[in-house]
Amino acid sequence: MSQSITLFDFQEEAAARLTEAAEEWTHAFSKRVRYYGTLPIPFVAHLKAVTGAGKTPILAKTVGNLEPALVLWTSKSSAVVEQTYRNLVGKYRHLLPGNTQILRERPSKGEWEQLIEAERGLTIWVTTVGSWNEVDAATAGGSESARLNMHRPHPDWGGDMSPWEQLRTELRRPTWVVYDESHNQTPAQLDQLIGLKPIGFLLASATPPMSSQFAEFAKVIDADPEMRPIAEKARVRISTKDIVENQLLKHTIAVENFDSDPDQLLDASIVLHRRLVKSAENSGANINPKVLYVVEKSNPVKDELVARPVAIWEHLRARGVPAEEIAIYTQTKVVPDDAVRVSSLSELQPHHRHIICNRALQEGWDDPEAYIEYFDDESNSYVRIAQVIGRALRQPGAEHFVDDLLNTATLFVRVPNKRFEEIVAGLKQELSLYATDDDDPVGSIAVRVRTKGDPLPAVPLRPNYGGVLKLPNYQLGEAELEGEIKKIRALSKQPFADEDLLAPGQRRVMKISLRGEDDDTRYEILAASLRRRNGEYLHRRIQTRSRHCVHLLEPEIFTGPAFDQRSCSGSVAQGILAERADHVVEAFETTVELVPVKIIGGEMWVAGPHQPTASQTTSFRNSAHERYSTRSFNADELEFAKTLDSLDKGVWLRNPSRGSGYGIQLPMKVGDSATFYPDFLWWVGDTCFALDPTGKHILNAKVRGKLLTIDQPRIVLLARGQVASDWSSISDNDGWTVARPRKNRAPAPEYFSSLAQALTHVSGTS
Repeated sequence: MSQSITLFDFQEEAAARLTEAAEEWTHAFSKRVRYYGTLPIPFVAHLKAVTGAGKTPILAKTVGNLEPALVLWTSKSSAVVEQTYRNLVGKYRHLLPGNTQILRERPSKGEWEQLIEAERGLTIWVTTVGSWNEVDAATAGGSESARLNMHRPHPDWGGDMSPWEQLRTELRRPTWVVYDESHNQTPAQLDQLIGLKPIGFLLASATPPMSSQFAEFAKVIDADPEMRPIAEKARVRISTKDIVENQLLKHTIAVENFDSDPDQLLDASIVLHRRLVKSAENSGANINPKVLYVVEKSNPVKDELVARPVAIWEHLRARGVPAEEIAIYTQTKVVPDDAVRVSSLSELQPHHRHIICNRALQEGWDDPEAYIEYFDDESNSYVRIAQVIGRALRQPGAEHFVDDLLNTATLFVRVPNKRFEEIVAGLKQELSLYATDDDDPVGSIAVRVRTKGDPLPAVPLRPNYGGVLKLPNYQLGEAELEGEIKKIRALSKQPFADEDLLAPGQRRVMKISLRGEDDDTRYEILAASLRRRNGEYLHRRIQTRSRHCVHLLEPEIFTGPAFDQRSCSGSVAQGILAERADHVVEAFETTVELVPVKIIGGEMWVAGPHQPTASQTTSFRNSAHERYSTRSFNADELEFAKTLDSLDKGVWLRNPSRGSGYGIQLPMKVGDSATFYPDFLWWVGDTCFALDPTGKHILNAKVRGKLLTIDQPRIVLLARGQVASDWSSISDNDGWTVARPRKNRAPAPEYFSSLAQALTHVSGTS
C-alpha cells in the first residue's frame, strides 16, 4: 500500500484558498445566479504551478471539501489518468472523506447506479478526455475508445441511455470538473464540458483556459463587483521558490547542446549516468538515477533501416549497458529479441535505468530519479523540450544533497547553434511563469537554467571586504495572542443554534430534488449541503491569511462542542468564525516580533560574490563588487545605484532577490512576497543601511512599522514623490520621501528635493 503524505504549508494554503473561493461562489449564486445567455456561469479555479508542486494532492484536498458531488477528474494523457487514479486510491486517499467512491474509466453496473442515484457523498470518476470527447466518439468506430465513450449507450453497465445524457439529466448531485494538465485542452473540449452544467472547474496548468466561452464568462464576472474578488481568489499561483525550499525540485537544469552526430549525445548521457550512480553511492543516498531517451518516431522513416528506439538500444548495449536495465516504451513494431518492451507506466521496474520513450511520458510520470533527458531529434523549438522537462525536475526524497550533481537535471539536445540561445531563453521564460516577484522575473526564478558555457565567472568582493560585510538574520517570533486564544476557547464551548448553522433559505428547499428544478434552487441546495466542521473552517481561515500565525496556535483550541458542529457556507456560524479569524490574524500582524535567529550557523548573513546573469555589466567605484550585471537593475534602480555610488561614502552592494540575498520575514505579504529583500545595502562607518527605493513597503503601516524597529541594519524605505503626512498616499513625481527610524522620535515622512540629498541626510544623521 502507498504511504500517505502530509501536505506542506504552501499546499495546505492553496487548497484552503481554492475551497474558500468555491464556497463563496456557491453562496453568492444561492442568492442570485449569474448567467451568460441561458447558461449559469460556472466557477473557474486556476491552479498555476510548476511540475512537482503537488497539484494532485492540493486538488484532492480541495474536492474533499465539496461533497456532496460528482467530480469528473480528467486529463488528455492516459499516463496522467493512470497515475492519478493510483495516487487517489493510495497515498492521497486520506485527504478525501472516508466514504469517497473513486472510479476508473469504465465503472461496473453497480458503481454506475450508485454514481447516478446517490444524493450524498463524494464520487471521483477519473477519465481521459477521449472517454467523453464527442469528436472521438464519432471517429473511433469499434475501437476501445469508442467502447468507453460516454456519448454512446453501454447497456452492459450504463443502461439504454448514454452516460453523458444521464449525467446531464439524471444526476442527483452537483458536478465539478477537475482538468489536470489543462494546458493541453482545446476550446471544443472545454465547451463540451460546459454542456454538463457543472458547478465549477478546477484547472491545473501553467496557462489559463483558452476558450471563447470561458472568456465571455470571465467578462461577465469581471463586471460584477461581488463576484470579481471571488474569481481572483480562485486564481492560485504557487511560488516555485516555495517548492524548491521544501526540496521538492532540483534547483538546477543543465542544458548541454551538441550540434553534431547523436551518438556523441548518447555517449555523454551514459557517462553522466555512471557519474550519478557513483555519486549516489559515495553520498550514501538511496537513489537510483535514470535516463530518458526521448524519440519522435517509433518506427523507421524514409531511408532508415532501423527504428531510432532500436538504434539507441543497440548503442547502449555496445557501450556496456545490460539489456535488463533498458526498457523500450514506444510502439516500435520490431525490437531485438532480448529487448525489454513495456506498454504502461506500471510495468516500469526499478532496474529499468535507461528508458527509451516517446510522447507517452510527456506528462504525468512522477519519478524524481529521472535525472537525464536525451532528445534524439534535432529541435528548433524549446516547446517540445519544455513539454518533457517536468519529468526530470522533481527531487528524490525531498532532500537536497551536498554533491550538487544530485540536485541537477541535465538535458542533452541537438540544436543548431544559432538557435540555442533562443531555446535556452525560452526555457527560462517557461520557468519564469512561476516567479513570484513581478518586478524581477528573471532573478525570481528558483530553478536555475545552466548551459555549458554558464555560469559566467563570479565577481568576487573587492579586497578587504571578504567576510566583513555581514548582518544578523531575523525571523518571526512570538505574538501577543493570549487574548484572542481566550476568545477562541470561549467560542468553542457554546454550541451554535441549529438555525445559525444553516445557509439562508435551506429550510425552504431541504426536500426539493436537484432533478428538473431551476438553477436558483439548485444553488440553494448546494449552499445548504456544503457543511464544514467549524473548527476546521476557523483553522483554514487563519491559515489562508497567515501560515506563521496558525503555527503559533495549539491544535486543541480548534476543538470543543461548537467547533465539532458542522455549518453551511454563508451561515451565521461561519460569519462569526470568519470574523474571529480576522481578529486573530490582525493581532498577529500587529504584535508579532522580529527576533534574531539563534540557530547555530544561521545567526549571520555574510555577503558573497556576485553571480552575473548576463555578460553585459556596469562598473562602479564604491560598490562591494567591481561590477554588476546590467540586467540586475531596472531603470530606476540603475539611477539609484549611480547616485549612491557618486556620493563617495562608505561601500554598498546590490542585494540579490532571494537566493544569496539578505531577506527579512514580514508579518504579512506585500504583493506576492512575505520576505523583505532591500534593493541595496550600504555600510557607512559602523552602520549598515538597508535601502529599498521601490515605495511598495512605505505605505503599508504594519510592514513599515515592523521594519523600522530593527537596529541593525537600519531600514530606510524610499519612494519617488511626496508621501502624505498620514502615510496614506504619494503625490507628485519630483523629489523623494524617506521613512526611517529616528532617535527619540516616531518615524514620519521626510521629503527631499533630490535622491542625493535624501541619502546624504540619512547617512549623516545615523
